[in-house]
Amino acid sequence: MVPASPDLAGADLELSGRERREFLLSRAIRSRVGDFDEVLIDCPPSLSLLTINALVAADSVLVPLQCEFYALEGLSQLMRTIERIQRALNPRLELQGWC
Repeated sequence: MVPASPDLAGADLELSGRERREFLLSRAIRSRVGDFDEVLIDCPPSLSLLTINALVAADSVLVPLQCEFYALEGLSQLMRTIERIQRALNPRLELQGWC
């Protein structure tokens, strides 16, 4: 388990100018995940550059969801983002489901 830290608050600004910034997390963890059966990446409920990095690095997505209007609205936005990531950056990404 690798916990997040307050240093991530400025990560979007730091990453925004980097070349191939969407692949930074994927490149960082690919060589280290071979010893593990599963790797879980917990993301904030926003579609930031950190979330895009997680989707590019992932094989599948599990979405925790509350049954409320705004949560369902956010889900449709997330689904569009997942489709874009699949087309442009990570064709192996699958929606595992929501709970």
